[in-house]
Amino acid sequence: MISNAVLSQTSESYVKMANTAYATGNKDKAKELYATAADMNNPDAHYALAYKYVVTDEERIFHYSEAAKMGHQEAVGAMFEALLFRANSLTLANPERALEIYNQAKAQNPSIAIFNEKGYVSTVKKCVEAGPFDAKKFIEQYNIKDSELNGPYSIWELAEEASRNGRFGKPNTKLVLQLVSRGSFVPAELEFAVDSIYKNWKTNKPFLFNICDYVSSGSGLSYCSAKAEKLAKKEYSIRIEKLTAILQHNAGDLLLPTFTVTEKFIEEKAWKEELHGGSGYAAWTRWSIMEQKNDYLDLVEKINKGIQPDSLFNHKDADRKLNETYKRVIIRLKKKPITDFNAAVDADGLRSVQRLWIKYRDTSAILFHQIAPSISEAVWKNWLTAIRTKEINQIGTFQE
Repeated sequence: MISNAVLSQTSESYVKMANTAYATGNKDKAKELYATAADMNNPDAHYALAYKYVVTDEERIFHYSEAAKMGHQEAVGAMFEALLFRANSLTLANPERALEIYNQAKAQNPSIAIFNEKGYVSTVKKCVEAGPFDAKKFIEQYNIKDSELNGPYSIWELAEEASRNGRFGKPNTKLVLQLVSRGSFVPAELEFAVDSIYKNWKTNKPFLFNICDYVSSGSGLSYCSAKAEKLAKKEYSIRIEKLTAILQHNAGDLLLPTFTVTEKFIEEKAWKEELHGGSGYAAWTRWSIMEQKNDYLDLVEKINKGIQPDSLFNHKDADRKLNETYKRVIIRLKKKPITDFNAAVDADGLRSVQRLWIKYRDTSAILFHQIAPSISEAVWKNWLTAIRTKEINQIGTFQE
């Protein structure tokens, strides 16, 4: 019940007072004033409560929705994200409600124009066409645990499962669309995925949903690279087991311990020396690590087949060149470390990598010599040293 004293003020005046209080740092007082104005159906007040304050997901959806219904332009875009494009919730996502509120907003304010409006509305309509989704019933019917819903792509993982034979029965593209609609936190990924799933659903084509076909964000790339890394570890084990059995001159027993040393060097180098920056830094780093580990096993296979690397014997002064290069780059890094968004290369990092490289060089030279005894350990060490010199030289180019 709004008191007479409150009624003597307009909702706009309460918003104005709230804005002043907020700007001067009195955020609690401002929140009270915004709440009073919101009770008087002021759209700016509803929007401010959702946008400026930490509130529950339900409260955020409520305030954005109320503001949007009254034609508040920014609230319409925020409402779309809260109810669909960034909802990532089986229970809170609601494309039907989002479309209904959008239509109300347009009726109140036909001039509303939001970012990517055409794409947003098209995506919402496709999601709505899949029909209502009873999240509570779905969770109870299939005994979905909280742990299956809390990750960044957890609901999309359920959608992957729904596109295959499993606990949800036969592959069900409509269910895939309903789940994908509710599991997004990156709008562009949702648009892309929904468009693809919708086309297959409407044409009754078999469809296998793979999350990593649709990710484009840094978090998505990181998720997929971690997934690929997990699979790659299994593949390394299989390759190592096969190689161990066929390496010449009883070199098989050396492979696993040597590869373990190699993994540590490659991982340290990728994280501390290769400057994989940007929002997808973790993904770029993991992809580099996986590529280098596979390259190493490829090299072992080639040596076992008698294939020698190019210019294997042309590195007699390799140690001198490496030492000169290492000292030069260390001095430069001490003076000015190299930094990028989410990445850095500094002197301590280079030293750490170099210590692991020495172990890698020595164990690899022993393994390669065991496989191909006609080539000495010294030759292999020189060849590996020449490669390392190029890698350290590459660091210098980051500063140019």
